[in-house]
Amino acid sequence: MKLRPSLRLYFLGAMLFLGVSMAITFSALTVNYFVEGMDSVLRGTMVEVADTEGLEVQDGKPMMLLDFHVASRWQDLPKEARENFAVPPTKMFEFNKHVVKDELFSPPNAVHFVMVMKTKQGQLLYIYKSYKGDLHARLSDGPGSQFVWIPVFGLSGIAVFALLLIVVMRRVASPVEALRDWAKSLNAKSLLHAPPEFKYKELNTLAKIIHNSLNTVQDSLDREHEFLRNASHELRTPIAVIRTNVELLNKINTKSPMTVKQQQVVERIERAGFTMTHLTETLLWLSRDESLSLTLERVKLDELIRQTTEDLNYLLRGKSVTVELDTSEWQVELPATACRIVLANLVRNAFQHTDSGVVTIYQHQGQVVVRNVNDDVDSNDNINGVVEQSVGNTDTNSNDLGFGLGVKLTDKLTARFNWYHERLVDSSGHKVTVNFITPNDIKTVQDSV
Repeated sequence: MKLRPSLRLYFLGAMLFLGVSMAITFSALTVNYFVEGMDSVLRGTMVEVADTEGLEVQDGKPMMLLDFHVASRWQDLPKEARENFAVPPTKMFEFNKHVVKDELFSPPNAVHFVMVMKTKQGQLLYIYKSYKGDLHARLSDGPGSQFVWIPVFGLSGIAVFALLLIVVMRRVASPVEALRDWAKSLNAKSLLHAPPEFKYKELNTLAKIIHNSLNTVQDSLDREHEFLRNASHELRTPIAVIRTNVELLNKINTKSPMTVKQQQVVERIERAGFTMTHLTETLLWLSRDESLSLTLERVKLDELIRQTTEDLNYLLRGKSVTVELDTSEWQVELPATACRIVLANLVRNAFQHTDSGVVTIYQHQGQVVVRNVNDDVDSNDNINGVVEQSVGNTDTNSNDLGFGLGVKLTDKLTARFNWYHERLVDSSGHKVTVNFITPNDIKTVQDSV
């Protein structure tokens, strides 16, 4: 599973990293300035010692003044000075320091300082000073107290920064999360109300953009649904007239037989009438609201399948197709219209796309299996799915319109009523399975057996 980055965590992590980096940097600068300040004070003290009035230093006679060793020659300084500084300093007033400690971050065990300078009288002098033990204990209230407080203040600053950052994040993230929850809850009813306030101007602008965009989409959907409903209802009357007149022509034909060409024309009109009836019913259902409640009816599924097969037999005229029908008595309570449309689509698609072969329709309890095997057509062309139709070819009764809509409607209805629906393709043909019993109903039936 791919982890998606969180904007909140990204911002929080980036700001914490920035805050910690700044705290560490300033803590390091504080330590550096503290040490440099001490060195600067000590250097100034050494200069003042060398310029002390009445100071007389001769070769071989070094002096001690304020715990500073003052000598006119390098060899007159204490042995430890010469050991810690292998080469005597040559640059005037250059502050030389040597730190002795066990580890990199441990307090120093000893610090040695030496500087060479000329007095106001022009005499060359070497000034040496050393500190041993805990240097900071001598300059402050306790062992290493100055350096102890630096990390304490640094960590405190990081903690305060993190707490303030969390507070700010909550104040910013709460309206963003409210906007997210509001956008997820939008539907046709909630779009009728104005968007709520989200505290910040930018979020309110974004909410208005979302609201206006979804309102535009909803208006388009409403217009399309209204058009489909009106068109479906309006087409019913002319379709009924066409089918009635076709039946009338067929009755007249029994008394006064028509020519072969005339009979073919009547059959085309009849097929077109059935197709238009199927299409209008499909369009009407596609335009219905998902939340529309349906009336449950007691349906004899085996009788409904036989009736549907007889109604669609006209699709097999002129074809060498065998229909094998295997049903058993079964009654179930379900939306009858939806069940009839799904069955009609399954059988219709199998009949349409089998030019020569076998169509098997099997029903046991609520399960219906429709399989078509085409003898003379590649299995890739024999599909219970959308195939490319030739609109200009009116002589082939398998090129009826509405096939893609039928598949779409079947998927929509089976998903809506939680009916099991599966399409399988193998080397011999295609098989579609639909179970008109929901999983809960199946468990009830099993428990009752």
